Amino acid sequence: MQLPRNVMDIYFGYNFRVGDVKGAKEGIAEFEQIAQNASSAEEKERYAQAAKQLRTEILPQMEKEMEQLGKQLGLKGGQIGKVVDLNGDSLSHLAVKKDQLNGLSMITPYETGRFYHNKA
Repeated sequence: MQLPRNVMDIYFGYNFRVGDVKGAKEGIAEFEQIAQNASSAEEKERYAQAAKQLRTEILPQMEKEMEQLGKQLGLKGGQIGKVVDLNGDSLSHLAVKKDQLNGLSMITPYETGRFYHNKA
């Protein structure tokens, strides 16, 4: 499927960020598990600190970026955080439309800092 550059940037940026958020959550759980089973106090502290930093500093920023990109795609609250597949027929909830050649474009022109809002 052919995507205009601005749609492609939003689409891939969103899907990459969804993967990053999922990976960060898995990393937090893994670091917490390692901290609980650590053989030394230093190792326990180091992994606990890493988990805390991921949870409080890095993950919130990733989630914020994922939410912004999801809103630009036209996703509703319950849909944000799930990978979007543009080859499916479920484009009705997105801010993109298919043309006769199966190319995708934004329903409204993309402008930096402006979010599409699906009122349906």
